[in-house]
Amino acid sequence: MDSITTTVKIAFYTLGCRLNQYDTEAMKSALPANINCEVVPWDSDADVFIINSCTVTGKADQKTRQTARRIKNKNPGAKVVVTGCYAQTQPEVLSDITEIDGIYGISEREDISDWLPDLIISNTKVIEVESFPKNMLFRSESISDFEGKTRAFVKIQDGCNLRCSYCLIWKARGPARSRTIEDIADQIEILANSGFVELVLTGVNVGSYGNDFTQKVSLCEMLSKILAQFPKLRFRLSSIHPNEVDDELLSLFSEFKNLQPYLHLSLQSLSDTVLERMKRPYRSDIAVTVINKAAKLLPGFGIGADVIAGFPEETDFEFDETISFLESLPMSYMHIFQYSSRPGTKAELMKQVNPKIASARAKKLRQLSDIKTDLFEQGLQGSWHEAIVESGQISPGYINATLDNFATIQVPETCVTGTLIKVKIGPRNNGLLTATDVQAIDNNGDES
Repeated sequence: MDSITTTVKIAFYTLGCRLNQYDTEAMKSALPANINCEVVPWDSDADVFIINSCTVTGKADQKTRQTARRIKNKNPGAKVVVTGCYAQTQPEVLSDITEIDGIYGISEREDISDWLPDLIISNTKVIEVESFPKNMLFRSESISDFEGKTRAFVKIQDGCNLRCSYCLIWKARGPARSRTIEDIADQIEILANSGFVELVLTGVNVGSYGNDFTQKVSLCEMLSKILAQFPKLRFRLSSIHPNEVDDELLSLFSEFKNLQPYLHLSLQSLSDTVLERMKRPYRSDIAVTVINKAAKLLPGFGIGADVIAGFPEETDFEFDETISFLESLPMSYMHIFQYSSRPGTKAELMKQVNPKIASARAKKLRQLSDIKTDLFEQGLQGSWHEAIVESGQISPGYINATLDNFATIQVPETCVTGTLIKVKIGPRNNGLLTATDVQAIDNNGDES
């Protein structure tokens, strides 16, 4: 390799989930020490542009392709790299795009310190994508910052052993593998020392945490130790399957004040026949029981869910089953996806729902989500909740804050971004809840 003596400016662009955001920060932490690298904003005049891709939907794939072409046309002399889930599952598609100079899979992404210097001086397109070994171990750089974020994500697990019929992520991320409790604690300590007071524990399938260890450790065991070790920090748990939420996990929300009262379920449907075609590991009765139990844990407990509209062969009756269940359940928020066919999945071979019908179903679900959110937020008014102050003005005199139950509220712009506060929740103003009273919370978690 030739010597690189000048400063190399590198810009990152992240598509997709929280896990990808963590992985981007991990790449920044692993930049080669033998060259002078400077991380710059995406819209800067960089030497290397790295896109950390997502492949959960066709739109995500399309956005990766469009972003690569756009940034290369704007910076023809720069190197454009695609890594992440889309690069892992469909490198042959990306290789046909002339604007892309380098394609690196999930495992290769971790080796950025090795391949970046070679890529910079290479005159040909580089493709490095390998399949995952069976007994793959968890691997990731620790991070010390989360650029532009008031809360940091902590990667506790990666990969998935499920084979849901619509999903490519098990191919994109490889087998399920967990991070040791000691390593998680070390990562949390680093982020706490960087000033973060709220952390999100995330993974592809967090409910499977510890199953891959020789001596198995449950998610609840890990959570209990972490919550007890860091009582002054606030923690959130990312999306989890309904069948992985047992009474022991639910009890942690009451036992530990620092586990935030919000549960996000990877629900997808509440029609048993649809769930069967999806190859999901639960049925509607389990999901309904979990949601109703969670809602009774604490006043104002938030419950969100991912729901897919227009899954292949979904009938009007099956869609109505899902709608009927959701109407009866105490949800606070729903993230609605219109089904997107993924290449190489079993669902791709099923009879597809007419796109117009799928779109109409997604619209109806979003309308129901708005109704549920309205009812939930009306029930919060007059109560006190903790919140973390976000950045950016949302209306004159107010900035955003996120309540412990993940609802959004407007607070006076004098509140300091990244700090914890206690707010009395008032009525909506311009579509958002507004704080009628605010109290600061000191570093010990006490009101000041």
